[in-house]
Amino acid sequence: GPSGCGKSTTLRMIAGLEEPTSGDIRIGGRSVVGLPAHTRNVAVAFENYALFPPLTVEENITFGMRARGELNARQRARDVAERLGIEHLLDRKPGGLSSGQKQRVSLARAIVRTPSVLLLDEPLSHLDAAERDATRRELKRLQRETGFTTVLVTHDQHEALSLADRIAVMNDGTFQHVGTADDVYDRPANLFVADFVGEPRMNLLPGRLRTEADGSLVAALGPNAAVALGRTTGAGLDGQEITLGIRPQDIRVEARGTARTLPATVFAFEPLQELGRLTLNLAGTDQRLVVETHHDMVAVPGETVGLQFDLARTHLFDTATGERLPWESAPAPMTR
Repeated sequence: GPSGCGKSTTLRMIAGLEEPTSGDIRIGGRSVVGLPAHTRNVAVAFENYALFPPLTVEENITFGMRARGELNARQRARDVAERLGIEHLLDRKPGGLSSGQKQRVSLARAIVRTPSVLLLDEPLSHLDAAERDATRRELKRLQRETGFTTVLVTHDQHEALSLADRIAVMNDGTFQHVGTADDVYDRPANLFVADFVGEPRMNLLPGRLRTEADGSLVAALGPNAAVALGRTTGAGLDGQEITLGIRPQDIRVEARGTARTLPATVFAFEPLQELGRLTLNLAGTDQRLVVETHHDMVAVPGETVGLQFDLARTHLFDTATGERLPWESAPAPMTR
């Protein structure tokens, strides 16, 4: 979720650093509300590393284990350091490390404890792109090998989609959607999730539903722009004010518009290596939308083209509440 939505506060409650005002927190089926943090067997890696400057990397990693008198602390530290690619740094102190190296030391200190739950607060935020990719892969491998239940806080949707078995999207202290990466991406629960998850962002177009004489449903987006949704399982939708959502990669552009396509005018085209990004104005409206195309597409500003939406990947939301509308379309002409 975005900054300030309550992600880190939730993490701190799980760790026992803050008490919830209501509700329950269970680890391994046991309620831990009211239990001191040190009794929960929870390890935390913070965004700001929280390393001890006077200690070496090895001493930082083994600090908690040595304080508890655990055996084999040094060997366990070396094993984890090797997994994270920092074994050559064990004798150095934090002051001589890069941001990425400090982040890996912080991760090593959390992982070496063999915790019941591993809590990661923006663990990749200070890494450069190459370090972030490498550490993300390593985190996923380590989690699968160790089986630790891991809760990771991030504002980066790519991080969440690539790492998580389940994602909780938060806003204003509330879970907006909890599900698998595919579920959150393909079936967003509301307008916030639809707009927040995905890059480039989902096109969100206001309109109104109407039922045709044959019982099929149409989403009217403007005087000359309507999407034929076909016969649907959704009931009582006639006249409903909706927001239609469609991702840029789920729209096909045709150079010549037909009766089955939506008319749109080219505003701009950006070639982006393998892909191109086409920005268009929907005819007869003030709505602008983005389409992903081939990078070598020829598009002239002001040119009129036709658009076809993939109905299987078209989303409808109640404009008033923002909630997803349940509907399924039978095969039918895509647009009209």
